[in-house]
Amino acid sequence: LHAAGLLVGIYTDAGPNGCGGAGQGSYGHYQQDVNTFAAWGFDAVKVDFCGGAEYQLNPAAAYSAFHAAIEANSSHRPMLLSICNFLQPEQYGEGRPALDESAFSSYSFGPSVGNSWRTDTDVGFPGDVSFTDVLRNMDADAAAPQSAGPGHWNDPDYLGPDQGMSAAQFRSQFSMWAMLAAPLMISDNLTRISPASLAVVQNTEAIAIDQDPGGVQGTLESSSGNGQVWVKPLIDGSRAVALLNRGSSPTRIQTSATAVGLPHASSYVLRDVWTHTTSSTGGSITAEVPGDSTVLLRVSAR
Repeated sequence: LHAAGLLVGIYTDAGPNGCGGAGQGSYGHYQQDVNTFAAWGFDAVKVDFCGGAEYQLNPAAAYSAFHAAIEANSSHRPMLLSICNFLQPEQYGEGRPALDESAFSSYSFGPSVGNSWRTDTDVGFPGDVSFTDVLRNMDADAAAPQSAGPGHWNDPDYLGPDQGMSAAQFRSQFSMWAMLAAPLMISDNLTRISPASLAVVQNTEAIAIDQDPGGVQGTLESSSGNGQVWVKPLIDGSRAVALLNRGSSPTRIQTSATAVGLPHASSYVLRDVWTHTTSSTGGSITAEVPGDSTVLLRVSAR
């Protein structure tokens, strides 16, 4: 895999068991397992929390210990750590888990021990990812934008091409994950991905917004009905602007260049990331957005 130009990740659990059954986790053997992963040449490890929840481990303590094991691995190999505490508050009953031990609070310790941390429950399952759940995970991820930055990211879960959403809905998910500066992890069989989905995940303009070196997570600028305006400052001074229609019927969404944080100018350049077209405006940013769709723009002053 390395010879093919790829990096490689592996999976374990913070507890002794995993989401698929007994004996799949690393609890009690963090250093031993990390040393083995490093010796095998892995570049990343995702640590789930099914077994961690079963054994009522404290997420911050468990992931801090796993981070320390990576730092001390016997091969001195750098590895990314993907924190996957997916639990919602009181998922197992009153106080189990408490808010501060749920996914909603991983941002409080994640930046110091991991490279990404899940911010909500699973976005779906193979063949069963809904746009409603994509919006739910997007909203949860948006709760703590200040914790994101170069090297450490809020993670709203995987991208779901060909997993139950329409082409427009998946394009919206990719657009909003780019606005959130989220890890772009694709959950699909890439030998059978549809041409439409392949075109989305290969859109270098959208990827550039997600991976902008400034590392700023986009935020909600305004809402009206089902229409929302999201803004992400980019390192070159321009703004990524997403006009998101959360509803199923077309809606007109509008904002302005100054409202999204650009300085006053005689005109502005609008680059549509999905149509790959460029236009100009005196300041108005407006579009008729179809249902479940997102217009993704890169806006700059002339």
